[in-house]
Amino acid sequence: MRANHKAPVIGESLYLWAGSQVGLPAVHDSLQKRELTSRVDVYQLSTADWSSHLTRGTPPLGVTGYSCTTSHSNIYYFGGGCGHDDCYHNTLNVLNTIKMEWTSCSNAKQSLMKKCRAGMISLEFNGAEYLVIIGGFGSTPTVYHPQFQYDQLSDGDVRTNEQLLYNVSTGQFTVPSVSGQCCPPTSSFIIEKITTTGNRGVIFGGRVTVNGDESTPTNSVYIFSVTHSIINWEILKPGAIPNEGLWPMERDSHASAIINVRSVESMTLVLMYIDDRLVIVSVFSR
Repeated sequence: MRANHKAPVIGESLYLWAGSQVGLPAVHDSLQKRELTSRVDVYQLSTADWSSHLTRGTPPLGVTGYSCTTSHSNIYYFGGGCGHDDCYHNTLNVLNTIKMEWTSCSNAKQSLMKKCRAGMISLEFNGAEYLVIIGGFGSTPTVYHPQFQYDQLSDGDVRTNEQLLYNVSTGQFTVPSVSGQCCPPTSSFIIEKITTTGNRGVIFGGRVTVNGDESTPTNSVYIFSVTHSIINWEILKPGAIPNEGLWPMERDSHASAIINVRSVESMTLVLMYIDDRLVIVSVFSR
């Protein structure tokens, strides 16, 4: 049994790692914790079989609420909670699913905010592959970037709409500029890649602060596009797309799946399954 984890899919395999689990030591680090987090459970979709695999290398310590995305045969993990108290991480690690081996990706962690419940996707544009990390909450940052917002929460944590780009080839983090109507400080939202356009993504829902209420769920939908130095934002509001007046309820800590459908009118419909409802979130011309 586990919670506060992700379930990335590569090919016909679904991978489960860490999360809140029975027997997970509530400590920063220990041999028992490393032994537990060195195992990855794999579900083969084609055969409906489970298997458990012992990994090589050193697994990250951010075991709950981490951000996760896939690229080719790799799974990237960023940040996460330590599993005890209010301890957060800011490391970026990759699991090579062919070798089942962990590798640390960056040494720039001193300048990165330690956080969990953020969103991360991989995008390819201009011949390069980037990881895009957005939002989340965690420890007071050592560096505040003026183009972003940082909400101080009553428990001492900070929620943010901070955005980071990681160039996979160079191993370097950069802090982009933003344009358009950016999302507010948000955590526990879903983020998906709009694969038909290469450098675009969508986020829905999450937890924000409204009129002093720090645990307010939202049903906002944001579309963003990314270059090597700028992230441009657009908010979609009820009535902006034809949906017969329907709009998802406010929610956070949920799940989704995205489907790109090419219609006969040479349009692309971007659909998201949000819990048990199918939602059209955008329409693009070819």
